[in-house]
Amino acid sequence: MDLVGIDRRAVEKVGRVLKKHSINLPRLDLYDQRYYPPATTDEESVARYFVVMVSMDHRLSRPGRPYEACLEDGCYHGADLLYRLGKLKFDEDPSFFDPARLAEVKVEDVVKWLSVGGAAPPDPEVRAMLLRDLGFKLTRLWDGQVTKLVKSAGGRLRGTLGEQGLVDLMRVFRAFEDPVEKKAMLLAKFLAGRGLFNPVDELDVAVDNHLTRQAIRIGLVVVSGGLWDKIKRGVEITRDEDVLLRLTVRLAYRHLSSTAGIRASALDDFFWLHGRTVCLRDKPECDKCVLRNVCAAFRNKSFMVNEPTYYNTWFY
Repeated sequence: MDLVGIDRRAVEKVGRVLKKHSINLPRLDLYDQRYYPPATTDEESVARYFVVMVSMDHRLSRPGRPYEACLEDGCYHGADLLYRLGKLKFDEDPSFFDPARLAEVKVEDVVKWLSVGGAAPPDPEVRAMLLRDLGFKLTRLWDGQVTKLVKSAGGRLRGTLGEQGLVDLMRVFRAFEDPVEKKAMLLAKFLAGRGLFNPVDELDVAVDNHLTRQAIRIGLVVVSGGLWDKIKRGVEITRDEDVLLRLTVRLAYRHLSSTAGIRASALDDFFWLHGRTVCLRDKPECDKCVLRNVCAAFRNKSFMVNEPTYYNTWFY
C-alpha cells in the first residue's frame, strides 16, 4: 500500500528553527538586472517578461546533459541560465515578448534563443508550443495585455466561477495546466514582488524538484510502499503519483508557513535557494544546513534520497 502524508511533529520542529532564523532567511532579488527587467521598465513589459519566462521555467537538465554554460559575464546553471538568456533577449529584442509575436514562434526560434555553448533546452518543440499558445490566447482574450489579465483578477489568487482569481485565469494557458499550480504560484510571487499584483489571499510555494526533495529528506512529508521504493531506486514515477506527492508537499509547506509565521513566498525563496546551494541533489552539504538537527536524512541516511524521477512534464 502506498501512503503519502505529512508529519506534523516534523513540521513543528522545522517551524521552530525557521522562526529563529526568519530575519536572516535569504530572498530572491527580483530587481537583479542579470535576470529581470530594471525598476524603470513599464508594467506591461515587466508582466510580459515574467509570464513568458515562467512559461519556460521547467525541466532544463537531463542526466548527463546539464543545462549550463559560461557567458561573457560569468557561468550559469539551470534556471539562472534560463533567466540570464531571457534578460539578454529582453535587452536586445523586447518585441520578442509581444503576444502577437509569441503566437508565431517557431521551434528554431526557441533553439536559437535558449541554446548557448553545449547547453540546449531538451524539449524545444514543447516550449515553442507553449509560447504560441500563450501568445495566441493573450491576444484573443486579453487584447495582448498581460496587465489587463492580472488586473481582472482583482487581487484574488483563487476566486469563484463569477469572480476568478489569477490562478483560475492562468489555467487557460497550456503552460499553466499543472494541478499543483507550480508555475502559477511562481508567476504570482514574481508579480507581487514587483508590485504588479497584490494578492488578498495567501500564496502557496511553487512546488518543484528542490522543494519536493527537501520536504522528503527533512521529513515534512512521509512516503511508504511502492512509491517510496521508486523514489529510493530512482525509478520513474507516474503522473498521478507525481501530482499526489506534490500536492502533499504543497500542503506540508502551507502548514510550515503557519507554524513558523513566515509567508509562503519567503519559504519558497529560502527552500529554492537552499536546495541549489546546500541541500544539493547528489552531494548535500549538511554541515552548512541550519535544519540539520531536525532533518530526518541527517539522522538516518536511508532518508537521504533525491527527488522522484519524472521528466515527461512541462508543469515544473
